[in-house]
Amino acid sequence: MISNFTQTDIVGSVEASLLLMLILFIPGYVIGWLTNVFEFRRRRIATQALLSTPLAVAVLPILIFYVGRYPAALWAFFGTSWIIFAVLLRRTLKGRWGSGLPRIPRAVWIGVGFALIWALVAIGTLVDLQFKNRLYFSVPAYDYSLRTALTAAAAKAIPPNNPFFANTPPVPLRYHYFWMLICSLAVRLGHVGARQAMYGGTVWAGIALMSLIAICLKFFVNVRERIERKVLIGWGLLLVTGLDILPTIYLYVHSHAVMPEMEWWNEQITSWVDALLWTPHHIMGLVACMVGFMLLRQPVTKKHERAVAILVAGLAFASAVGLSVLVTFTFAGFVALWVVFATHRRWWDDVVGFVAAGGLAFTAALPYLTKLTGPAVNGLGGGGRFFAFSIRGFPLAIYAVSSVVGVPYSKLIFLELPLLPLNYFLELGFFFVIAVLRIKSIRAGSTPMTRQEETGWMMVATSFLVGRFLSSTTIGSNDLGWRCFVLAQLVLLLWAALLVDDWWAAGSIALISKNKTAVFAGVLLVLGMVGSIYQVTMLRVYPILHDVGSMDPKTFPFLYMDRKLGERTYALRSVYDQLSTMLPRDAIIQYNPDTLAFLQHELYSVHDAAIGLQLCGTVLGGTIDQCMGRIKSVPPLFKKPSLTQSASLDDTCREYRINVMLVDDDDPVWKQGDSWVWTRVPLLANDHVRAFQCGDVANQAQLAGVH
Repeated sequence: MISNFTQTDIVGSVEASLLLMLILFIPGYVIGWLTNVFEFRRRRIATQALLSTPLAVAVLPILIFYVGRYPAALWAFFGTSWIIFAVLLRRTLKGRWGSGLPRIPRAVWIGVGFALIWALVAIGTLVDLQFKNRLYFSVPAYDYSLRTALTAAAAKAIPPNNPFFANTPPVPLRYHYFWMLICSLAVRLGHVGARQAMYGGTVWAGIALMSLIAICLKFFVNVRERIERKVLIGWGLLLVTGLDILPTIYLYVHSHAVMPEMEWWNEQITSWVDALLWTPHHIMGLVACMVGFMLLRQPVTKKHERAVAILVAGLAFASAVGLSVLVTFTFAGFVALWVVFATHRRWWDDVVGFVAAGGLAFTAALPYLTKLTGPAVNGLGGGGRFFAFSIRGFPLAIYAVSSVVGVPYSKLIFLELPLLPLNYFLELGFFFVIAVLRIKSIRAGSTPMTRQEETGWMMVATSFLVGRFLSSTTIGSNDLGWRCFVLAQLVLLLWAALLVDDWWAAGSIALISKNKTAVFAGVLLVLGMVGSIYQVTMLRVYPILHDVGSMDPKTFPFLYMDRKLGERTYALRSVYDQLSTMLPRDAIIQYNPDTLAFLQHELYSVHDAAIGLQLCGTVLGGTIDQCMGRIKSVPPLFKKPSLTQSASLDDTCREYRINVMLVDDDDPVWKQGDSWVWTRVPLLANDHVRAFQCGDVANQAQLAGVH
């Protein structure tokens, strides 16, 4: 009987989404009520609901980091919050709706519709699609494979250990993993899989971002008129990206190249939808930073209210560090500039608030930061330099100029700086025009330079300075240069919501006859929407198109060249799903750490590996010196038949406590008829995958008994 993995993923993702309501929304509501930040208790129910998830994202990660190591205390905390919420809900319903259910505003129904549509998009994009015995993951699985393994590790222990370096004693994980902590609680609470928990987390990340836009319009931009419509416009603008669709069309026409990810043509400023689907933890870092910032900017009259705001803001900034180091680094740069600016303006209340909250955040995050920053891994991980100075690249334009003038690419690098405005115009599109119009409005005196306006421009400037002159050094991709822009993107989206609302209020006739700039902006808006739709579609269908021969197999090197991705993925997941029911949670499954199919192994295994990535994944914890013995003994078992005798295999398994060796037909050892792959009796096997017990005979007997 063929398992329906698509159905399994959908059901699990929906269940995880519901469980995360218990873990995020309800505790967030209780936090708002108990602290009364943003004057929570006197707000309308709709406003309280919008505040709840961002407050949870701001406060819970750092609390779970500390309390999570004591499971009884952790669930006592959540249980208490659920009870308090039930009491508050009953009192609220009795007090406000005692005479009957009120009419729910249309804007609320539309907001619920937005959330449901996002849930459909997120789950529909991320789950595996099955066609009989072929199974296809989506392109974002490239990132989810790593974070699924980290979420599974967090479901076993908080703080989590490096799942790619199973060791005694365990190797602490070095990563911004606080969002994985949140998602792992769904695994513990409902026994959903780590992947489904991550997918449910992505649903709630979108809800948190939409909530952030609403509360930013109210508490940051200080909107007072037509706020419901501005909020809905802001949510709609999440679908708008830059002009990436134009370079995508150019690449297809010029070289017939179709990228799995539309953003990969350049040093990306990632669309909102893409950022949520690939890296929701970075967006949650933005949420935490902005909640903390707005708390410190709220006017209060009582000292204890100010103290509570500083406390919650400090926790929010500490959570942000573990949610996204990259976004928090950019935000910290903004805060540093803001404190200097506030000191110059003698805004002492702001200065004291930010310094106090920053000190609290540093103290709270210090134990996490200590693990994050060391020890050094030969420049590959902790202890290495976090960033380097460089001009933001624009390779497509340089190549185009090179082909026209006949000058080598290397001699035209100097053009990256003067071409930056064009670079940003293509990446931002509609929002680039919004920035230009905002500047014109300020110069014309239509938009006053208030404290909020100055704050917004300082956020935009900080993002552009970091994105223009700094780049990541810890990994191959320029994550810092990509993620730093979310702060500016948020501000530009808020301003865009205001401007679109003004255009809307002016009417379509006035828009066409009197405001040609608005028409141009509208064209860019439509192109941005088309780009996002194309992007989501390609993320979903690219692996399928690869298998049917519509794509160049060399474009995405993590897919099989023989176009049997669907068959192999189904075979591998089938074996891993069976192993997950047969093996204890602490069992170790070893696969070829150098395999082309590392993505699928990380995605579907819920067990640790002795060496799960190249160099044992020491960029995520541990040192290469600790890994050297494994490098010498484990990978050769999958590569060199002369070294793969059964005795050597069992010795290696005993040394590193490996319970199961898993081989797929892409491993060199599979092709050797006299190797251990064909001379040992497998625990599980199909046409593409074979799993073997190894090591201690007593363990083998135990596993066989379970089987």
